[in-house]
Amino acid sequence: MTFKIDGFLSEGMEKFGATLRTVPEYKAWFEFAESLNRLGLEGLEGTQPPRSDNQKLTISALFVRAHKSLAAALVLAKLGLVGDARSVLRSAVEGTIAIRALAVEPKFLDDLIEAHHVNQRKKARLVVGNPDYAATYSSEKIAEMNATIAQVDAMEAAKVKAGNGKLQDITWANVGGKYCKDLYDLLYRLLSADGTHTTLDAINRMFDYDSAGEIVSVKVGPDIADMVETLKAGCLMLLWAAESFADVYGLANMRARVQEEMDAFTTLPQNEPSKTVVQGSF
Repeated sequence: MTFKIDGFLSEGMEKFGATLRTVPEYKAWFEFAESLNRLGLEGLEGTQPPRSDNQKLTISALFVRAHKSLAAALVLAKLGLVGDARSVLRSAVEGTIAIRALAVEPKFLDDLIEAHHVNQRKKARLVVGNPDYAATYSSEKIAEMNATIAQVDAMEAAKVKAGNGKLQDITWANVGGKYCKDLYDLLYRLLSADGTHTTLDAINRMFDYDSAGEIVSVKVGPDIADMVETLKAGCLMLLWAAESFADVYGLANMRARVQEEMDAFTTLPQNEPSKTVVQGSF
Protein backbone atom coordinates (compact mmCIF):
# COMPACT_ATOMS: atom_id res chain seq x y z
CA MET A 1 0.00 0.00 0.00
CA THR A 2 1.54 3.28 -1.12
CA PHE A 3 0.24 6.83 -0.93
CA LYS A 4 0.01 7.02 -4.71
CA ILE A 5 -2.48 4.15 -4.69
CA ASP A 6 -4.21 4.36 -1.31
CA GLY A 7 -3.64 7.97 -0.24
CA PHE A 8 -4.16 8.68 3.44
CA LEU A 9 -5.28 5.08 3.99
CA SER A 10 -1.84 3.73 3.04
CA GLU A 11 0.29 1.98 5.65
CA GLY A 12 3.07 4.49 5.10
CA MET A 13 1.08 7.18 6.84
CA GLU A 14 1.99 5.60 10.17
CA LYS A 15 5.61 6.46 9.40
CA PHE A 16 4.61 10.00 8.56
CA GLY A 17 3.02 10.43 11.98
CA ALA A 18 6.21 9.21 13.61
CA THR A 19 8.37 11.67 11.69
CA LEU A 20 6.24 14.58 12.91
CA ARG A 21 7.60 13.94 16.38
CA THR A 22 11.14 14.57 15.18
CA VAL A 23 10.15 18.24 15.03
CA PRO A 24 10.54 19.59 18.61
CA GLU A 25 7.56 21.95 18.39
CA TYR A 26 5.23 19.26 17.14
CA LYS A 27 6.50 16.71 19.62
CA ALA A 28 5.87 19.05 22.54
CA TRP A 29 2.29 19.77 21.52
CA PHE A 30 1.40 16.17 20.68
CA GLU A 31 2.67 15.03 24.07
CA PHE A 32 0.80 17.82 25.85
CA ALA A 33 -2.43 16.98 24.02
CA GLU A 34 -2.00 13.32 24.93
CA SER A 35 -1.61 14.28 28.58
CA LEU A 36 -4.89 16.20 28.36
CA ASN A 37 -6.51 13.12 26.84
CA ARG A 38 -5.47 11.20 29.95
CA LEU A 39 -6.68 14.03 32.20
CA GLY A 40 -10.11 13.82 30.62
CA LEU A 41 -10.31 10.07 31.12
CA GLU A 42 -9.24 10.41 34.76
CA GLY A 43 -11.93 13.01 35.37
CA LEU A 44 -14.63 10.89 33.76
CA GLU A 45 -13.59 7.74 35.64
CA GLY A 46 -16.17 7.05 38.34
CA THR A 47 -18.09 10.28 37.71
CA GLN A 48 -21.73 9.30 37.36
CA PRO A 49 -24.14 12.17 36.75
CA PRO A 50 -27.39 11.90 38.72
CA ARG A 51 -30.28 11.02 36.40
CA SER A 52 -32.39 13.79 37.94
CA ASP A 53 -29.83 16.54 37.23
CA ASN A 54 -30.20 17.61 33.62
CA GLN A 55 -27.42 20.17 33.91
CA LYS A 56 -24.84 17.58 34.91
CA LEU A 57 -26.17 15.00 32.45
CA THR A 58 -25.81 17.41 29.55
CA ILE A 59 -22.41 18.72 30.61
CA SER A 60 -21.17 15.13 30.96
CA ALA A 61 -22.33 14.28 27.44
CA LEU A 62 -20.76 17.42 25.99
CA PHE A 63 -17.49 16.84 27.85
CA VAL A 64 -17.27 13.28 26.52
CA ARG A 65 -17.91 14.71 23.05
CA ALA A 66 -15.14 17.29 23.50
CA HIS A 67 -12.77 14.59 24.74
CA LYS A 68 -13.49 12.35 21.75
CA SER A 69 -13.07 15.29 19.38
CA LEU A 70 -9.62 16.04 20.76
CA ALA A 71 -8.63 12.41 20.12
CA ALA A 72 -10.10 12.55 16.61
CA ALA A 73 -8.23 15.78 15.86
CA LEU A 74 -4.96 14.21 17.00
CA VAL A 75 -5.49 11.22 14.74
CA LEU A 76 -6.17 13.53 11.79
CA ALA A 77 -3.23 15.81 12.57
CA LYS A 78 -0.86 12.84 12.72
CA LEU A 79 -1.93 11.99 9.17
CA GLY A 80 -1.29 15.51 7.96
CA LEU A 81 -5.02 16.21 7.66
CA VAL A 82 -4.78 19.50 9.52
CA GLY A 83 -7.76 21.15 7.82
CA ASP A 84 -10.00 18.25 8.80
CA ALA A 85 -8.64 18.34 12.36
CA ARG A 86 -9.66 22.00 12.50
CA SER A 87 -13.19 21.13 11.36
CA VAL A 88 -13.53 18.55 14.13
CA LEU A 89 -12.23 21.02 16.69
CA ARG A 90 -14.62 23.74 15.54
CA SER A 91 -17.52 21.42 16.37
CA ALA A 92 -15.96 20.66 19.76
CA VAL A 93 -15.52 24.36 20.51
CA GLU A 94 -19.24 24.91 19.95
CA GLY A 95 -19.95 22.15 22.45
CA THR A 96 -17.50 23.69 24.90
CA ILE A 97 -19.28 27.04 24.62
CA ALA A 98 -22.46 25.18 25.60
CA ILE A 99 -20.64 23.60 28.56
CA ARG A 100 -19.48 27.02 29.77
CA ALA A 101 -23.00 28.42 29.39
CA LEU A 102 -24.63 25.49 31.20
CA ALA A 103 -22.11 25.69 34.05
CA VAL A 104 -23.18 29.28 34.70
CA GLU A 105 -26.86 29.02 33.76
CA PRO A 106 -28.47 25.55 33.93
CA LYS A 107 -31.56 26.93 32.16
CA PHE A 108 -29.49 27.25 28.98
CA LEU A 109 -30.61 23.66 28.45
CA ASP A 110 -34.06 25.08 27.68
CA ASP A 111 -32.48 27.01 24.79
CA LEU A 112 -30.88 23.80 23.49
CA ILE A 113 -34.22 21.99 23.68
CA GLU A 114 -36.03 24.83 21.93
CA ALA A 115 -33.40 24.90 19.17
CA HIS A 116 -33.85 21.14 18.77
CA HIS A 117 -37.58 21.56 18.14
CA VAL A 118 -37.00 24.44 15.72
CA ASN A 119 -34.60 22.35 13.65
CA GLN A 120 -36.77 19.24 13.75
CA ARG A 121 -39.63 21.29 12.30
CA LYS A 122 -37.34 22.93 9.75
CA LYS A 123 -36.13 19.55 8.45
CA ALA A 124 -39.66 18.15 8.32
CA ARG A 125 -40.95 21.19 6.42
CA LEU A 126 -38.15 20.89 3.88
CA VAL A 127 -39.21 17.34 3.05
CA VAL A 128 -43.00 17.61 3.07
CA GLY A 129 -42.87 20.92 1.24
CA ASN A 130 -40.87 19.53 -1.68
CA PRO A 131 -42.62 16.83 -3.77
CA ASP A 132 -39.30 15.49 -5.04
CA TYR A 133 -38.01 15.00 -1.48
CA ALA A 134 -41.33 13.71 -0.14
CA ALA A 135 -41.51 11.05 -2.85
CA THR A 136 -38.45 9.33 -1.39
CA TYR A 137 -40.14 8.74 1.99
CA SER A 138 -42.85 6.29 3.02
CA SER A 139 -46.33 7.53 3.88
CA GLU A 140 -45.66 6.62 7.51
CA LYS A 141 -42.55 8.82 7.60
CA ILE A 142 -44.41 11.71 5.98
CA ALA A 143 -47.14 11.34 8.60
CA GLU A 144 -44.49 11.46 11.35
CA MET A 145 -43.02 14.63 9.86
CA ASN A 146 -46.41 16.30 9.64
CA ALA A 147 -47.04 15.36 13.27
CA THR A 148 -43.69 16.92 14.23
CA ILE A 149 -44.58 20.13 12.41
CA ALA A 150 -47.97 20.28 14.14
CA GLN A 151 -46.46 19.55 17.55
CA VAL A 152 -43.81 22.26 17.25
CA ASP A 153 -46.33 24.73 15.83
CA ALA A 154 -48.48 24.11 18.92
CA MET A 155 -45.47 24.70 21.20
CA GLU A 156 -44.74 27.95 19.42
CA ALA A 157 -48.35 29.10 19.60
CA ALA A 158 -48.40 28.47 23.34
CA LYS A 159 -45.18 30.42 23.78
CA VAL A 160 -46.44 33.35 21.74
CA LYS A 161 -49.73 33.35 23.70
CA ALA A 162 -47.74 33.56 26.93
CA GLY A 163 -45.98 36.63 25.57
CA ASN A 164 -42.57 34.99 25.15
CA GLY A 165 -42.22 35.27 21.38
CA LYS A 166 -41.57 32.55 18.82
CA LEU A 167 -39.32 29.52 19.23
CA GLN A 168 -35.71 30.40 18.49
CA ASP A 169 -32.62 28.64 17.19
CA ILE A 170 -29.31 29.31 18.97
CA THR A 171 -27.03 32.09 17.81
CA TRP A 172 -23.64 30.98 19.06
CA ALA A 173 -22.12 34.44 18.74
CA ASN A 174 -24.62 35.65 21.35
CA VAL A 175 -23.99 32.69 23.65
CA GLY A 176 -20.23 33.03 23.33
CA GLY A 177 -20.37 36.77 23.91
CA LYS A 178 -22.38 36.29 27.09
CA TYR A 179 -20.65 33.33 28.72
CA CYS A 180 -17.17 32.88 27.21
CA LYS A 181 -16.12 35.72 24.94
CA ASP A 182 -12.48 34.61 24.67
CA LEU A 183 -13.45 31.08 23.69
CA TYR A 184 -15.70 32.36 20.94
CA ASP A 185 -13.34 35.05 19.64
CA LEU A 186 -10.10 33.06 19.87
CA LEU A 187 -11.18 29.57 18.80
CA TYR A 188 -14.67 29.54 17.28
CA ARG A 189 -13.89 32.26 14.75
CA LEU A 190 -10.40 30.92 14.01
CA LEU A 191 -11.56 27.37 13.28
CA SER A 192 -14.63 28.52 11.38
CA ALA A 193 -12.57 30.61 8.96
CA ASP A 194 -10.11 27.83 8.12
CA GLY A 195 -11.83 24.58 8.90
CA THR A 196 -15.59 24.41 8.85
CA HIS A 197 -16.43 26.98 6.19
CA THR A 198 -15.48 27.16 2.52
CA THR A 199 -13.25 30.23 2.57
CA LEU A 200 -10.22 31.38 0.61
CA ASP A 201 -8.05 30.36 3.56
CA ALA A 202 -9.47 26.83 3.42
CA ILE A 203 -8.98 26.71 -0.35
CA ASN A 204 -5.42 28.06 -0.16
CA ARG A 205 -4.56 25.20 2.21
CA MET A 206 -5.01 22.84 -0.74
CA PHE A 207 -2.05 24.28 -2.70
CA ASP A 208 1.73 24.29 -2.45
CA TYR A 209 3.40 27.65 -3.04
CA ASP A 210 6.93 28.70 -3.98
CA SER A 211 8.94 31.44 -2.27
CA ALA A 212 7.32 34.05 -4.53
CA GLY A 213 3.85 33.00 -3.46
CA GLU A 214 2.99 31.34 -6.75
CA ILE A 215 1.02 28.09 -6.84
CA VAL A 216 3.28 25.14 -7.59
CA SER A 217 0.84 22.25 -7.30
CA VAL A 218 -2.32 20.97 -5.65
CA LYS A 219 -1.46 19.61 -2.22
CA VAL A 220 -2.66 16.03 -2.53
CA GLY A 221 -0.39 14.74 0.23
CA PRO A 222 -0.14 15.59 3.93
CA ASP A 223 -0.53 19.16 5.11
CA ILE A 224 1.37 20.49 8.13
CA ALA A 225 0.54 24.19 7.79
CA ASP A 226 -0.60 25.68 11.12
CA MET A 227 0.01 22.39 12.92
CA VAL A 228 1.05 24.11 16.15
CA GLU A 229 -1.88 26.50 16.00
CA THR A 230 -4.28 23.59 15.49
CA LEU A 231 -2.88 21.53 18.36
CA LYS A 232 -2.93 24.60 20.61
CA ALA A 233 -6.59 25.18 19.76
CA GLY A 234 -7.47 21.58 20.59
CA CYS A 235 -5.66 21.71 23.91
CA LEU A 236 -7.22 25.02 24.90
CA MET A 237 -10.66 23.73 23.97
CA LEU A 238 -10.32 20.72 26.25
CA LEU A 239 -8.84 22.76 29.11
CA TRP A 240 -11.81 25.13 29.08
CA ALA A 241 -14.24 22.23 28.88
CA ALA A 242 -12.46 20.34 31.68
CA GLU A 243 -12.43 23.41 33.92
CA SER A 244 -16.21 23.74 33.83
CA PHE A 245 -16.71 19.97 34.11
CA ALA A 246 -14.53 19.86 37.24
CA ASP A 247 -16.24 22.89 38.78
CA VAL A 248 -19.78 21.57 38.26
CA TYR A 249 -18.89 18.19 39.77
CA GLY A 250 -16.73 19.64 42.55
CA LEU A 251 -13.67 17.65 41.45
CA ALA A 252 -10.96 19.50 43.35
CA ASN A 253 -8.11 17.27 42.18
CA MET A 254 -9.14 17.57 38.55
CA ARG A 255 -9.54 21.34 38.91
CA ALA A 256 -6.01 21.57 40.32
CA ARG A 257 -4.70 19.45 37.44
CA VAL A 258 -6.43 21.70 34.94
CA GLN A 259 -4.72 24.74 36.45
CA GLU A 260 -1.34 22.99 36.32
CA GLU A 261 -1.89 22.16 32.66
CA MET A 262 -2.98 25.73 31.93
CA ASP A 263 0.28 26.96 33.46
CA ALA A 264 2.22 24.42 31.40
CA PHE A 265 0.36 25.54 28.26
CA THR A 266 2.12 28.92 28.35
CA THR A 267 5.57 27.31 28.48
CA LEU A 268 5.17 25.36 25.24
CA PRO A 269 6.36 26.60 21.82
CA GLN A 270 3.84 29.22 20.69
CA ASN A 271 4.98 29.58 17.08
CA GLU A 272 5.21 27.30 14.07
CA PRO A 273 8.68 25.90 13.23
CA SER A 274 10.51 28.41 11.07
CA LYS A 275 11.85 25.88 8.56
CA THR A 276 10.31 22.45 8.84
CA VAL A 277 10.64 19.70 6.28
CA VAL A 278 8.95 16.49 7.34
CA GLN A 279 10.46 13.57 5.52
CA GLY A 280 7.55 11.20 5.73
CA SER A 281 7.43 7.89 3.93
CA PHE A 282 4.01 7.92 2.37
